[in-house]
Amino acid sequence: MRILSFVTEENKRLYDINTIRRILDVSRSKVQREIRRNHLIQETKYKNLNLYSEKTLFSLMEKILMEKIDKEYNGRL
Repeated sequence: MRILSFVTEENKRLYDINTIRRILDVSRSKVQREIRRNHLIQETKYKNLNLYSEKTLFSLMEKILMEKIDKEYNGRL
């Protein structure tokens, strides 16, 4: 899997939507929906790409992982 990240002058890593989608293994619409729901997300535009911080990636990972665990747990009951 190829991960595309951008590094700013302040050494912050930024990720595009397709990279986040591949890391989380969910659909693009699911990622966009979760990004819109989370109000703490800061978006950066660079060469016609919407880039998101590492904090955004980790918060999305946490949310989606918890959803998958709940879904798995409730399916076993």
